[in-house]
Amino acid sequence: MNDNSADWEILVVDVSEVAATVRVRYRGEAAEAVSLRGTLRGPYCERAHTLPADYPFRASATDGTRVEAVITDPCPWSEEVPHLYRAEVAALRGGEVVAEYHGEVGLRPTRPPQNFDHIK
Repeated sequence: MNDNSADWEILVVDVSEVAATVRVRYRGEAAEAVSLRGTLRGPYCERAHTLPADYPFRASATDGTRVEAVITDPCPWSEEVPHLYRAEVAALRGGEVVAEYHGEVGLRPTRPPQNFDHIK
């Protein structure tokens, strides 16, 4: 089994106050012949007490070597409150695990906070 983290691409995209998306792509040997399965779990933070939740990675409709998890109501990472999420992903070929990724992900906002003061 391959545990080389260089074979994995982890992207945090589109982080707002409402949702965040984490994409995972396997780029290892014969990547086109694998399927990906896994979970993003969190948030975890020593300075805050938030119950962690599981967010499954789901296959992309356009690319079989990529999966993504959508986190609702994400807890952003900051120096003051460093929330982290744990990614656990496996690349499978014919039901056999050929590579795994285990790592932590911090979510930094990619959009400015929205102002809802006009809603009454």
